[in-house]
Amino acid sequence: MQHLHDDALTLLALGEPATDEERAHLEDCLRCRADLGSFERVVTAARLAGAAQDDGETPPDPSVWENIHRELNLDESLREDPLAPAHRPKAPHAGQPAESTAPVTSLAGARRRRTSSWLAAAAAAVVVAAAGTWGAVRQVNEPGPEVVASVDLAPLAEYSDTGSAVVDQLPDGRRELVVTSSSSEARGYREVWLLAPDASSMVSVGIMEGTEGTFELPADLDLNQYPVVDISDEPDDGNPAHSGDSILRGQLDL
Repeated sequence: MQHLHDDALTLLALGEPATDEERAHLEDCLRCRADLGSFERVVTAARLAGAAQDDGETPPDPSVWENIHRELNLDESLREDPLAPAHRPKAPHAGQPAESTAPVTSLAGARRRRTSSWLAAAAAAVVVAAAGTWGAVRQVNEPGPEVVASVDLAPLAEYSDTGSAVVDQLPDGRRELVVTSSSSEARGYREVWLLAPDASSMVSVGIMEGTEGTFELPADLDLNQYPVVDISDEPDDGNPAHSGDSILRGQLDL
């Protein structure tokens, strides 16, 4: 499954309406909904912090943008701080409306252009400008899950399902296996396994209810020994062994 790009999720979190394709994807993808929720919490926290600031609040230190530039791995053309005095709106003369900041006015039009580095820079600048505090910047820069392996799952035998599997490395060191399937139908119940390449040994990671499942992996489990993700149809017979009836399978790209 092709997940939504961080640029698109950032703009959705900032309030831009989703396209039909994005709405359809979010309805089916647990991972992207979770990522969007995280982005929305960051934006909400930043805006709340900004609302609490006095008009005379000192602007963020230049090192704030340096950290954002480094964390987002932005192009060198974006090295200059967008919140530096030269980029901030000038104070209006009496009776004239205030100018909007460039990042905010540019976001809507930039959506269709999809210039990735600019969008990331603009979104980051909006959050920093709204917050004006190190607290919100720390929230923006907090590390999230890192994808360490993934695979598209292919159907076996008489099945026609499609699916995917992703291994996320969490900031605290734990690993999660996120599995999706186009269907939840089974004669019994669906169980998720990790298999050796030759299927000579295997480990059950949990029961899959519905079309999505997230499973924490044992800390001592070596994915190099068990790189194959398998979803099986298990009968309600009390036997913990694999039924031999696999619905989907694929080997992680470690």
